[in-house]
Amino acid sequence: MRISLPINRRIALFIATTAVAVLSFFSEVHAESRELLSLDGTWEIVFDSENEGREANWHHDDIFSQRSNTRPIHVPSCWELIEQDYEGVAFYRRKFEVPSSWAGKTVRLRFDAVNYLTEVWLNGEVVGFHEGGFTPFEFRVDSLLKPGKQNTLILRVVGPIILQNKNIDGVGPLETPQWRGGITGGVWQSVQLIATEEALVKDVFIVPKIENDTATFHLELQNTGSGSKSVQLVTTIRSANDPDHIVGTSVREVILRPGVSMHTETIQVPGARYWSPDDPHLYQADVELEGSDQWTSRFGMREFTIRDKQFYLNGEPIYLKATFFEGLYPNGIAYPDSREMAIREIQLAKEAGFNMIRPWRRPPAPMWLDLADELGVLVVGSPALECMRLPLSTPYLPARVEREVREAVLRDRNRACVVQWELFNELHRPILKQMMRPMALLTRELDPTRLILDESGGWAYGARMYLPNEHEPIRFNDIHNYPGPFINKRLHDGFLSIGLTKEQKEARGINARTPGRNVVPGLMSFVSELGYGSLPNLVDNNERFRQEGNPLTPAYRYHHRLAEGQRRVLEESGFGEFYPNLEQFCLDQQSIHGGANKRMIEAVRSNPLVSGYCIHALSAGDWIMGAGLIDLWRRPKSHAYEATKAANQPRILVIRMSPRNVYASRGSELQVVGVNEQASLNGILTVQMTSKSGETVFSNETRTHWNEGVSTLFTEQLDTQSLRGGYTITATLSAEDGSIVTENSGAFDVFAEQDLAIPKEQIAVLDLDGRLTRWLRLQGVDAMEFDASTPRSIPVFVTRVAAGTSAEQQRFADLMRFIRAGGTAVYVQGVGKFYKRGDSNQVQSSTVPVAARVQAAQGLWSCIPHLVREHPIFKGLPSGGMMRDIYENVWAAQSLRDMEVEPIVASIGFKWFSENHKLHYSGPGESWWGSDLAIVPHGEGRVIISQLRIVENLGSEPVADKLLFNLIEFTADN
Repeated sequence: MRISLPINRRIALFIATTAVAVLSFFSEVHAESRELLSLDGTWEIVFDSENEGREANWHHDDIFSQRSNTRPIHVPSCWELIEQDYEGVAFYRRKFEVPSSWAGKTVRLRFDAVNYLTEVWLNGEVVGFHEGGFTPFEFRVDSLLKPGKQNTLILRVVGPIILQNKNIDGVGPLETPQWRGGITGGVWQSVQLIATEEALVKDVFIVPKIENDTATFHLELQNTGSGSKSVQLVTTIRSANDPDHIVGTSVREVILRPGVSMHTETIQVPGARYWSPDDPHLYQADVELEGSDQWTSRFGMREFTIRDKQFYLNGEPIYLKATFFEGLYPNGIAYPDSREMAIREIQLAKEAGFNMIRPWRRPPAPMWLDLADELGVLVVGSPALECMRLPLSTPYLPARVEREVREAVLRDRNRACVVQWELFNELHRPILKQMMRPMALLTRELDPTRLILDESGGWAYGARMYLPNEHEPIRFNDIHNYPGPFINKRLHDGFLSIGLTKEQKEARGINARTPGRNVVPGLMSFVSELGYGSLPNLVDNNERFRQEGNPLTPAYRYHHRLAEGQRRVLEESGFGEFYPNLEQFCLDQQSIHGGANKRMIEAVRSNPLVSGYCIHALSAGDWIMGAGLIDLWRRPKSHAYEATKAANQPRILVIRMSPRNVYASRGSELQVVGVNEQASLNGILTVQMTSKSGETVFSNETRTHWNEGVSTLFTEQLDTQSLRGGYTITATLSAEDGSIVTENSGAFDVFAEQDLAIPKEQIAVLDLDGRLTRWLRLQGVDAMEFDASTPRSIPVFVTRVAAGTSAEQQRFADLMRFIRAGGTAVYVQGVGKFYKRGDSNQVQSSTVPVAARVQAAQGLWSCIPHLVREHPIFKGLPSGGMMRDIYENVWAAQSLRDMEVEPIVASIGFKWFSENHKLHYSGPGESWWGSDLAIVPHGEGRVIISQLRIVENLGSEPVADKLLFNLIEFTADN
């Protein structure tokens, strides 16, 4: 499918806005000694799908002109905006004139980014070649230009090979450094000509030092002439907001020999204002070789480092609240649709309480970084190196990795917003593990001033961080964790255990696994990937795509495909009646997403040994679609955004009810933890507990001095013997003048003795390890051992299905005959199998009589809601919608697909992980539904298969007890 430019009015508006922004940038940096000519605008393109153009000499102007399939394309833009999912070769042509006055000047042709292999000809003469898709490159072309006449520039571009089985110029699928959000093919960033005299500024690296308020300029100057030159070098610092205000300057004569020479200038910055998210003050730096060239850029006086296991910005500790950033746009793909859209997403991040953005594995567009500098947000810089097993291993991989690291660092090392380099992510392969230290040292050579993280996630050996000016790293816990939708006590305690030794955990009563890989007690810790997910409002989004989108882009298509797929599986699973409007289905997911993010953040912030976190994600797309707090059109996702924003505030109250679901006779501990990032204050803490009817059953008011940091403000062992049902806890911290400083609320449920009445019905058990049998007998349930003589009227409750001995196998053979003859078997511990990538995941066996596939249903960064219908098995429990926090310990982490019955509880999802690298820009895969609990006919009998985690929670979780008792009553009575 293809479309000719102009694509449509909306895409044209995007292109025009981008062009205006670029031309505005050119006018700002223009000086008489340096002349710029933008080549942005309408070019011609020929897609060479058969890769025949090089041999056929399409790079010759007359032969290019003979092509009948020439089409217009706007530069900059990704070529998939006009040719759907194109992977291959294309030729570009641009005709232009340069002023006659450029005769005798040094002229460079600069590309901000072309993806991926670029061959360049000018006026029929070869210019050069570049490999790489996300960083700038340039060529000297003054001897090839025709000043005052028409010039012809032709490019041959080999774009990324990602999902198609092609090999072009020795490059196969996924062998080059790429980005999963789009093909991003062709000339997707700006092109310009730069004209100077023979002496020119080749590169400048500015090193700000706040310890003495100086800025040191490391200058790479070039003399393109044949003889030495004496040139006046003028280095000036101005206020970026008021360029007429000169802050400092240096003037001296330099002798430039032919070729490149290095020079250093240090300038005092009196009364320096330090760049920060709260005060993003920028300076303008001008470096002029008088009468020959002038270079202009912006920078900030800023220092970001680590001291005493804390991050420090400009000498003050800062707690990092970062958010992951996919950087995908509805029409521009890798480039913001407009400057306004980029401003909006950065502002939304800041309004939600984030002070850092972690772009996903590619350098963002320069315009976006300009805005990050201006608006004030810390940014993690990284090269275009995907995680885990990408790019695929070839003999060219090390050289490609080094090129991406070098060019990314050189491009952005003067940015005020970029405070840290992140080189790799979640490594598996020996070659990349081996490259970690060399690439860190290369980065240190190119940029002595910033933190360098060698590998996010610490999968290889545990993460290492290089402090500014240091060549020896420190060990550093960099943790990735996606715990799912409900943060129960075990998960909360896991976050509290970060940084603790085994002995410290035992002393604090923490019995939970510490999240992350290669995590070492006592080290500085940062949770760099954390969060849940939810669908965007697909109804609203797809209407927006229809009105303003481009049907050729993957995002347009997979948003529509996902909406259709989710509607289909809701109907197939029998839950369509619960959500006749898909919009409500999406909004309910967003509510769960927000609650999960909020409780994760609260848990992490309750641990004073953790220095910050990064929420996955601000915006999402491609196959991680669902993780975003804002949708692709940069609009907040209701409660997902608002709840995360609430948890990010400088002062929060964390409410813990342990346990959340309470046996009335046992009571529960209520704790309120205060997290205060601001000054200490005196206030009044009010804690109230109300029933669903609005009755206040507990109230406490305490005067407190709230210190900075993490502190326990309130603890109470609650007597719940007289309580029954659902309750809300509200904690409010008021200042002495009565104004509310912060507040929070949480819910819990109390199960009275009558809610957990022991069933009188008799059952049988096939319980190979005896765990269920022992618990039932302690409760007084009439449970007999199953054997071949068990009457068909008595339901059999089955636990472990792995029959190891011949005697156990015989018992299951008897069970199969029992079911076929009309009996009921309840697989109360599921099918005993976990989803495994690359496996058939079939569950049917000699012990499980049901044909199905097991499917992981935790969700990670994509919401997998668990829907429960009204049914006697859920008597006395919430039903008729999505499972919420009351099910935090029993929800099914593994579901069963391909069940040909209507489930009582269903998981609804879509393929959200790119197994074998098959998704990428194409977006999420098929929608699916799975059964968490269903009744399946078998012969004359039936099988009830429950994937809910009931048995392992009996006696500690009243919801598990309640479900088991309901199952007993239902199966015995029916």
